[in-house]
Amino acid sequence: MSEDWEAKRKAQEWLILLVLGAAPEREISMLHLEKEVFLLWKFHPSIPQFITFVAYQRGPYSSEIRDAITAPYYLTEEWEYRPPTKKDDLTGGFVFLTLDGIKKYKDYYAKMLKKEDMRSLLAGIRIVRTTYDELSPEELLLLIYDTYPDFRTKSEVAKEIYDQRDKIVEKLYKRGIVSESKAEYLKEAKWYS
Repeated sequence: MSEDWEAKRKAQEWLILLVLGAAPEREISMLHLEKEVFLLWKFHPSIPQFITFVAYQRGPYSSEIRDAITAPYYLTEEWEYRPPTKKDDLTGGFVFLTLDGIKKYKDYYAKMLKKEDMRSLLAGIRIVRTTYDELSPEELLLLIYDTYPDFRTKSEVAKEIYDQRDKIVEKLYKRGIVSESKAEYLKEAKWYS
């Protein structure tokens, strides 16, 4: 393994720990984890230096995140991955922190909080987890596909999401996640042909 791979892998695993630790009491689907890290990737300039995203079957995809979760190299006891059931073809399984992971997260978070350049990332992680964890996989994908059209080009579920958009948007609107004007826009958008 090269030093470059090791440095990137270490950064990937520590970022994942920060994302998981922002809501340590609950598990997160791989779909949510991946899309939430993608949103952080779009937000924070340092993340694209060590994580790559491509358009894939369910929108933005990073093999590095999948590998770090299923075969961690540095943080080997901090989280557990539960594969999806046979009926689940959307979430990609679930990840949750172990007790060791919660402890390590608290220590690392306290250390990172002291660094001025990390505070915006830590705040961004909390905002993303608070906002997007509450969405169903379909709601999350609808918003991602609408906002980042380049990442839906290879999606295997985009048509299904598009066909269900009225129902999905109604749920988002009723819960106050999107405004009335955004709901109307999402219902009328012609992004799948």
